[in-house]
Amino acid sequence: MKYDHETRTFDCEPTLTDSQVLEFCKTGYLLLPGAVPDEINRRTRDYLEGKGPANPSYIPAGMTREDLDRIRTTHEPSGILLEDWFIEHVLLDPQVAGALRSLLGREVGLPVLVSKHSVECPASPQGWHYDADHVFGPEVNFIEVFYFPQDTPVELGPTDLMPGSHLIPAQRDTTNPGVAAAGPAGTFGIHVQNLMHRRGESTATGLRHMLKYNYWRTVAPVRDWIIEPGFDFRTAYYGGHHTARYTAHMFYWLCGMGKDYRIIGGQAWPWRSVNQIGPSYGFGAKQGYLPNWRKNNPDDYAL
Repeated sequence: MKYDHETRTFDCEPTLTDSQVLEFCKTGYLLLPGAVPDEINRRTRDYLEGKGPANPSYIPAGMTREDLDRIRTTHEPSGILLEDWFIEHVLLDPQVAGALRSLLGREVGLPVLVSKHSVECPASPQGWHYDADHVFGPEVNFIEVFYFPQDTPVELGPTDLMPGSHLIPAQRDTTNPGVAAAGPAGTFGIHVQNLMHRRGESTATGLRHMLKYNYWRTVAPVRDWIIEPGFDFRTAYYGGHHTARYTAHMFYWLCGMGKDYRIIGGQAWPWRSVNQIGPSYGFGAKQGYLPNWRKNNPDDYAL
């Protein structure tokens, strides 16, 4: 692990394989249960609850110690990002770092803002939503991470995720439970920002903490994660109708080949079925189309 405290970037060996990166493109998320040591989880809870003094590693330019003390009690206690113990054991956790290095390339930028999502349980479920200023597209220029510093079973209402909703805008059906990011203390969820999610319903009693923050890409995408011998772009499974074209586009973008991606439509590549008797047509097409990520501009950005 190499951490540059001046640029707030890190580099390490990637830990995801071709198949795991492709799966992330399909679902839009990755869960890492119980990654953080119990002592660090306890220290995080104490910090969020105002127990014990803060000890920032430095005071950012334009801020004062009083500013950091003030924001500690807000919904954005970003001073925790300056604590050495939090940087070492949470932001640079080996499992998280390896996954982010795989998806964001070398010299990953650390978070500059953290949001605190604490709730007194029991509580009703939140409505399904996309985060503000989300962007639909194949680019993965930043990744959102949430961290649960206490045991968070389903009864404490962990974040629910809607797999695949980053590819095609999903309906906000309150009866759809999604996938609960339940897990022991120290669990992380890693997801593309434009993934529909919500706070799950809680039935137990207690205070549930969750911190959410983004890591950033600083280099152009390239396929430098763990390359699987025999991984075949032509025969890999990208998903079914309506989604495979988007998954493949995102995967190609992460490989640094986004400009070369073209599809011809219909039953052509990247869609395929186990019942076909030969490879799908259209692989490697030089002319064709790109997926229509924007639909009717649901993310409110101009083309």
